[in-house]
Amino acid sequence: MAASTPSRPLDNPAQQAAGLLIRLGVAVLAIGVPCGAVLSRRVIFSVMPVGAVLILLGVALDPRRAHLERLRSLLSSPAAVTALFILAWAGLTLVWTPFAGLAAERYIKTAGTLLLAAVAAASLPAHTKTSNLYLLPLGLAIAALGALAMGVVAPHAPGQDIETSTLDRAALTLTLLVWPALAALAVRDRWASAGALAVAVAVAIIAVWTPTALAALALGAITFSLATSLPQRVGRALGVFFGALIMLAPAIPLALAPLMRHGAGAFALAMQTAERIVLGEGLRLVTGHGLDSLSRSIALAYLPAGTPRSVLFEIWYEFGVVGALALALLVLFAFHRASLAPRPAAAFLLAALVCGLIISLSGLVTAQLWWMTLLAVVGVQFALVLKGQYRSVRPAAQVLSAGSPQIQS
Repeated sequence: MAASTPSRPLDNPAQQAAGLLIRLGVAVLAIGVPCGAVLSRRVIFSVMPVGAVLILLGVALDPRRAHLERLRSLLSSPAAVTALFILAWAGLTLVWTPFAGLAAERYIKTAGTLLLAAVAAASLPAHTKTSNLYLLPLGLAIAALGALAMGVVAPHAPGQDIETSTLDRAALTLTLLVWPALAALAVRDRWASAGALAVAVAVAIIAVWTPTALAALALGAITFSLATSLPQRVGRALGVFFGALIMLAPAIPLALAPLMRHGAGAFALAMQTAERIVLGEGLRLVTGHGLDSLSRSIALAYLPAGTPRSVLFEIWYEFGVVGALALALLVLFAFHRASLAPRPAAAFLLAALVCGLIISLSGLVTAQLWWMTLLAVVGVQFALVLKGQYRSVRPAAQVLSAGSPQIQS
């Protein structure tokens, strides 16, 4: 009698090790980042690289080399080419920025973080396991409960800004990470769980009371509701709107400042200050003043304290028309690509883009490394979600009639 044989070949040990490392990396990003944000403002700087490196080690151990083709496909996309151009232009501005040493350090850290996250996202396996996918909502639910408890027991002191308030940063982290977490549940048809998670995050943000996060979350929810049925039309309209807003940013203070000559509010002061700066720029509107020049100039009183901190003004002041045009194209490509994603992920992607842009336009210090790192984590998590969707449909069963040919064994 012949010896029995296993029903399937033994799994490749290297493939098993690769899967374990990828799962550990996903767990670090999905649970460590949101939970760590509740406890510390700086933990994300350590957690994100660890998670991305674990994913890359797992991908490198996988005997199947399909990740090389996925990475090549990403680098050839219009959005990736535009993003690489922005990084290259930002590096070139180090030549004429007045703060070359500090700006170079910031550039190396930011570019390294974004490139590491992009490579990790592009190299992820073509199919995300369900167990990995559920780590995203699990981590966010724990973080939301932690933020709620901290907001009730130890609320932050009034007057603190985003640079010193851990809870405010935690609220912004929840606002962005909620969208890939909800998408992870939605693509598995866990809509009731997604609704409960959305409510928990909203309650936590209200308890912390960060108005910018609340406004961004509300506008994201409106975007989601509109994009659920018409993702491509909504994505096209939003891409054109935000792209045009970036390109026309210098004209905004020129148009509004004359109407606010006698205004005393912070917004009126910001528009009047921006008008004076824009009118005095000359050729600097083309090249900009260089990376890190806006925040350093305000800190050293080279620029008035009322100078706008919105990314709309910052991109023009530091990178000029070249950087503004590249960023507008990147935003346009991002909305277009998000609108083409399979449903229901497309609506969540568009909502996340709107949230991120609203927070960036609000005037918070979103050019800092912590914000760029958070955006990188969101990108990796959405890559997981997009690779966790069902990609095939089970064929309908067919009843064989009496005269139908039978398959011979």
